[in-house]
Amino acid sequence: MTFLLRDTVNQLKNTFPTHSNREIDVDEWVYSTCGYCSVGCGLYIGVKDGEAVAVEGNSDSLVNKGKLCIKGLYEWKALHAPERATSPMIRKNGKLEPVSWDEALSHFVDKMQRIIDEKGSEGVGIYHTGQLLLEEYYALGKLAKGVIGTPNIDANTRLCMASAVQGYIRSFGTDGPPGCYEDLDQAEVLFIIGANPAEMHPQLWQRILHYRAEKKTKIIVADPRLTLPAQVADLHLALRPGTNIALLNAMIHVLISEGLIDLEMIEAHTHGFAELKALVEDYPPERGEELTGVPAKRIIEAALLFGRSATATTLYCQGVNQSMSATDTATLINTLHLISGKIGKPGCTPFSLTGQSTSMSNREVGGTTSLPGFRNPMNPEHRREVAEIWKLDQEKIPCQTNDIMKMMALIGEGKLDFLWVIGTNPVVSLPDQRKIREYLDRVFLVVQDVYYPMETAQYADIFLPAAQWGEKTGTYTNLERRVNIGYQAVKPPGNGKSDLIIFQEVGKRLGEGEAFNWNEPEEVFNEWKLLSKGRPNDMSGMTYLRLEKEHGIRWPCPATNHPGTARLYTQGIFNTFECIAEAYGDFNHFEGRAKLWAVPYQQPPEIPDSDYPFWLNTGSIIEHYHTRTKTKRIPELNITAPEGYVEVNPQDAKGLQIQDGEKVRVVSRRGWIEVGVRVRNTVSPGQVFVPFHFGDLDPLEAHLKQAANHLTLNWVDPFSKQPMMKVSACRIEKIRHSIQKETL
Repeated sequence: MTFLLRDTVNQLKNTFPTHSNREIDVDEWVYSTCGYCSVGCGLYIGVKDGEAVAVEGNSDSLVNKGKLCIKGLYEWKALHAPERATSPMIRKNGKLEPVSWDEALSHFVDKMQRIIDEKGSEGVGIYHTGQLLLEEYYALGKLAKGVIGTPNIDANTRLCMASAVQGYIRSFGTDGPPGCYEDLDQAEVLFIIGANPAEMHPQLWQRILHYRAEKKTKIIVADPRLTLPAQVADLHLALRPGTNIALLNAMIHVLISEGLIDLEMIEAHTHGFAELKALVEDYPPERGEELTGVPAKRIIEAALLFGRSATATTLYCQGVNQSMSATDTATLINTLHLISGKIGKPGCTPFSLTGQSTSMSNREVGGTTSLPGFRNPMNPEHRREVAEIWKLDQEKIPCQTNDIMKMMALIGEGKLDFLWVIGTNPVVSLPDQRKIREYLDRVFLVVQDVYYPMETAQYADIFLPAAQWGEKTGTYTNLERRVNIGYQAVKPPGNGKSDLIIFQEVGKRLGEGEAFNWNEPEEVFNEWKLLSKGRPNDMSGMTYLRLEKEHGIRWPCPATNHPGTARLYTQGIFNTFECIAEAYGDFNHFEGRAKLWAVPYQQPPEIPDSDYPFWLNTGSIIEHYHTRTKTKRIPELNITAPEGYVEVNPQDAKGLQIQDGEKVRVVSRRGWIEVGVRVRNTVSPGQVFVPFHFGDLDPLEAHLKQAANHLTLNWVDPFSKQPMMKVSACRIEKIRHSIQKETL
């Protein structure tokens, strides 16, 4: 137990500082919002002589009340890292060389236009991020769909939130978390499934611990690993990887058999209960135990805790979204709340946790699959409304879009020749890295980012230096639909430009200058508000001044005197009307009723066997953020976790004859990595865990091969097209036994 206790103490020490830097000599404190996870912590950036020198939590923020996690506390240091990109570059004679913006953008547009002339707009792809500002996503969506007209646009939110989004749409008609942070405070039971808020959303976890101590909240955690939340939970359901559906079906079976359901809610406000009831009859707790490995009595205990409580909130994240049957799992979580009547009321909500600061903003304005305002791109009226505000050709707007894995396949087929990667790092983050790198080597690649070198830029034909958090003004929407503002505190270094300005420049060079003729970010926000009016995510009553004065406002907010909305669906009326719904489907005729989906358990496409005997799980750690593009450049963060590793259970370590700290090779059917071993009982026997943050092509780390996605499976959810990164098989080899296996 020694290692587990040490890890827990270190996590607690680093997670919840309350910090004041007011004694630091600064010229001004600039109002902002944290740019890491989507909790949306309010903060101020301290500026001295034109440079950021400190960050302080905003004590008036309704989200974090002045507290910041370790990443937020040192966020200002990311602005001044020596590797900040300062000049556009074009590859000449095999090497990226600095050029002017005019030369870079001329080359960019000329190359794109030649490909469009040859292959149509389908020959161009855009893969962006969850870390721009709402205004930038809006401008990019307008450029991609209204001007270029490409169906190939996606974001790295595909890797984290696509299944939760599709779950909301399939259950309720449109995207958007129904609840708010107060629901965490007021819930008698918190059901945390496939989420580790202690490391991914630290201030949310602090809030949970505070109210648990005050109100004796019961916590249920369903997770294969013994995470920090699992350690402190009242009940830990250590299910096998990929068995979320079996667990939820068994819990729903118990709720129905014990009469712990809200028949009035079911009959008046839902469809599909008969099919659901019939299906879960095949999932009694005993079968749940057989499939998940969780004892039947624990499944019953969890279901009774949830069902008998007056209030309950469910939190879920990548352990759902990146696992087997991800969208179906999200719909079952919604179903759990619908049949028990635990939605639209204080303390009652299914709550998806988002990994990036503006992932919700991206979804709101149609940065990927939808159109602005949660509109359905296949609905002609929705397309007309968008084209009217954009003053662009409706026929150019694609009816459907392709996800990033489909785009990679199109590159392989020779159908996509130009890829624009913005603020994301697919040479670390996408699964089955060997194929991804082959594809990027074949396409004309534009990389737009804030640092150089970085892994994906190794393949770039053009590199564009962008501004980042703290260097531009715009809005952020957090987990609970709260929109807040972040003002520019400092200028980007060298010749860096904001992403918004870059998108405007491209739009003008493509002949649509009038459509991108904004002078300030708030002008973009005001145009977006026109498209939000009357939609489920209405922001028409918001202004930058209000957002700062009120420390953020939750949508919908349809008027300037409207306070914002804490909870959705309080009257049991859902967005499944055809004129509102975000997608077509067989639920659209339900006219305001929620859909209960009946989904059977399916075995993952890859399971351990004699050649690859371990379940491989990947995930996040508190010290780092995504692919470490920012956090590895902050000494206070990187020193605590400078390299990748693999967690192995002590029982398995003994059988493999490996020691804590020893370097090993982790091998899957797709590739291998070499990392140090951490012998921990945080993983069960037969399972291993590898953090996904670490790359291996950045020249700063050229000696390492540690990207977890060399190992992961390229298998996507059929509804969300989100890759399944949590469930695959691997083996562990001692280095002396694997030296000759470089071809794996």
